[in-house]
Amino acid sequence: MCGLCGLVYWDGQPVAAEVLHRMTAVLRHRGPDEEGYYQEPGVGLGFRRLSIIDLKTGSQPLSNETQDVWVVFNGEIYNFRELRPLLQAKGHVFKTATDTEVIVHGYEEWGPEVVQHLNGMFAFAVWDQRRRQLLLARDRLGIKPLFYAATPRALAFASEIKSLLLWPELVPDLNDHGVFEYFSQHFVPGDETFYRQIKKIRPGEYLVARPGSQQWQRYWQPRVQPAAPRAEADLAAELRQRLLEVVERQLVADVPLGVFLSGGLDSSAVTAAMAQLQVPAIRSFNIGFAVKKYDETEAAELVSRHLGTTHQSFRLLDWPQDILLKLLWHLDEPMADATIMPTYLLSQMTRQQVTVALSGEGGDEIFGGYTQYQGMRLNRLLQVLPTSWRRLGVACLERLPALGPPALGYNLHRIARVLASSLYPLFEGYLHKVAFFTPAEQEELLTPEFRRQCASYPYLAALRQIPRDYPQLDPVTQANLADLLVYLPEDMLVKVDRMSMACSLEVRVPLLDHTLVEFALSLPLHLKLRGFTTKYLFRQALKPWLPSAILRRRKRGFNPPLEFWLQAHLADYAQAWGFWDALADCGYVHVPAVRRLWAEHASGRRNYSRQLWALLVFALWWRHVRGRGEWTASGGRHGA
Repeated sequence: MCGLCGLVYWDGQPVAAEVLHRMTAVLRHRGPDEEGYYQEPGVGLGFRRLSIIDLKTGSQPLSNETQDVWVVFNGEIYNFRELRPLLQAKGHVFKTATDTEVIVHGYEEWGPEVVQHLNGMFAFAVWDQRRRQLLLARDRLGIKPLFYAATPRALAFASEIKSLLLWPELVPDLNDHGVFEYFSQHFVPGDETFYRQIKKIRPGEYLVARPGSQQWQRYWQPRVQPAAPRAEADLAAELRQRLLEVVERQLVADVPLGVFLSGGLDSSAVTAAMAQLQVPAIRSFNIGFAVKKYDETEAAELVSRHLGTTHQSFRLLDWPQDILLKLLWHLDEPMADATIMPTYLLSQMTRQQVTVALSGEGGDEIFGGYTQYQGMRLNRLLQVLPTSWRRLGVACLERLPALGPPALGYNLHRIARVLASSLYPLFEGYLHKVAFFTPAEQEELLTPEFRRQCASYPYLAALRQIPRDYPQLDPVTQANLADLLVYLPEDMLVKVDRMSMACSLEVRVPLLDHTLVEFALSLPLHLKLRGFTTKYLFRQALKPWLPSAILRRRKRGFNPPLEFWLQAHLADYAQAWGFWDALADCGYVHVPAVRRLWAEHASGRRNYSRQLWALLVFALWWRHVRGRGEWTASGGRHGA
């Protein structure tokens, strides 16, 4: 796991060593063990290394024998030992034992299509000196990040946006479309970012850049083609075998390795597979919360005892507000996922024991684990009721006075949202649940000037594209794909990558091995969602490995007690860090509308914790992080 960056001037202008070194140095958290550079006229590559495989000879940038093909690479290629003899048989000579070198020789043999041969998580850049050609590529699911910025005469790329902000030719103007997307779904999907000049290489995509041209190629996208019907027991057995294979592939490391074990089904499955593979002295880690309904420590310890791991639990007693600004800097862009804080602290504490940790990300997306799928089933039932009754129910719940404890008001608000989502077609109802601010809420929240600027932007366009691309699928399957192709790479994997890399910890996600994903996509919906039971086949497959109490557990998610934190701390924190001034200054938000949300949340009338968190994150980012490359304790802005 590493950090990479680079600059290519097509006219041969020399790359300033000072700029390249600053762009590389700001990625030190991604690779604290070593740095490396390559320069030639018009080209500069920078690299920071976290040593995982081949600790002695795995330095980068790495070249072929003739030194006319160079690579910088972030990630792991899990099948490099299978590819190595294939490439040697074709005459390629290896000088290291690292997985990076199969990319160099694979590119020589197959060109950009080398990506089709790789099993792993990766983002890399290949500079082809003879062809004057740059290849930028990213893994199929978007586990590892890669950003770039182009001008007519140059192209810069990096693992993180903060590195690009240190390129003097980049103007860090904000992208209004990105801001609009954030106030729709709390992240920016697709190839855009919060900055007009900075783009992403999308999952399953590569870019070939030459003087005067850029060509994108989508080399992988999921196909939903149900396999021939088979006995349920046979599918469960195959699923267990595939779990063993993907976990075993991802155990390769020359450094200490552990596993995140929350007590949920996905992390428990990964840990159980490690135990089945007889991994010695498995070290597992979880983080819990002081509010009991959010704390999964008891479940994690149950799984640990059952599987015989050496387990370490950490407890987050209160809102760790002192780290939030630094975490937003690590994210580079606002992302309103409050789990960044426990993810960072868990990574920080885990890194004290191991350098690599396996995690269960992806299980909900590939096996159908989210509660919104149950909600869509419930909406099917509610739609039997007359529309007028459901509208009346929503209106009554919205008008109830704020009586009793906040939990009562929050639950009534939740019921109202469920009823409101049933007023739409099923996929539209899903959108209603996952959106942070609906169009009606945006009418109140966003300033008239900004709404005029956003008038041409389609609402939730990335999510709405899924039914267009897969019109033959059931709406629940379409929602499942939307989570896999949009929510997973733009939120979950961003969070895990940035927060773990902030601690120089490599996190691997075996459930997102593309072969397992493709198998899961071949399963019919009734094997994922059976009645209101999520992950049905996954649960059946894990019966021989896990306690029944874990298999029966309802999904909780790795969520902190956000509504309690906001009730207790939001006013003081907002005052200390200029929340209201930032919202007023940015020009995007109508402040009186925010004050109304705040008052209703504080009174217990409504649960607006997600929306208020999104606003808090945006305001702090706007005031303290926006446009910043390097971080300073004084809070001054650099790289703008």
